[in-house]
Amino acid sequence: MDGALKLRNKEVNIFSMSALDLFASALGAFMLLAIVALPFFPNTGDSPQLVENLQAEMQAEIDELREQLESQNIELDAPSDILSQTQEELAQCQAEIPAGDILTSTQNELEACRDLLQQTFVLVVISWGTSDDVDLHIIDPQGNEYYYAARTFPGSDAAFEEDNIQGPGNEIWLSPSAMQGDYEIYSNMYSKSAANPATVRGSILHQNGRIALPDTILSATGEKPLIVTFNVDDQGNVELR
Repeated sequence: MDGALKLRNKEVNIFSMSALDLFASALGAFMLLAIVALPFFPNTGDSPQLVENLQAEMQAEIDELREQLESQNIELDAPSDILSQTQEELAQCQAEIPAGDILTSTQNELEACRDLLQQTFVLVVISWGTSDDVDLHIIDPQGNEYYYAARTFPGSDAAFEEDNIQGPGNEIWLSPSAMQGDYEIYSNMYSKSAANPATVRGSILHQNGRIALPDTILSATGEKPLIVTFNVDDQGNVELR
């Protein structure tokens, strides 16, 4: 559409220049005839017919140039009509495009992408090498405590994924899109059966990498120490408190 409009504007400019050139040529011809004829006027007193003939020739020349200029003006009407039609088509196209809808849709998509970038998955895993039954507990920012007996909560996509009742084993909690706030990770010695203490190791995995948890030593049934507190900020970053 823009290319066609530029081409038609160019045609208008060409026709406009032709009209100006023609007018300038006509004016130049008139002046040239006047200059050539001027020296003869003082000597034409005894020949009125010569003066009349010269005036008639000049008038005919002027009339011919005027007709050409009028014809050129008629030709100029055509590109003007084309330009007007093109402008009407452009206005119609602009009216048919739902600019507001496109802008709103684009903004919504941008906001959705921004929200996704600000979210992160969080996976917490612990493991131990003894025959004991060790449990993982996670408390989220809303106070929900996830463990083997409370695997999910309404309004949250997080879930307690894996429970082992006898080691060596591991337990896993996962939140596909972790909410903002502080989380607490606990290890609980549910049942002690091995003679030696259990060393609990673990990690926090998220979209930007992995955070190793400090080792925790469990020696007796009922021990439930806090391993770490971690935070998810409004940009989806995860860090230990």
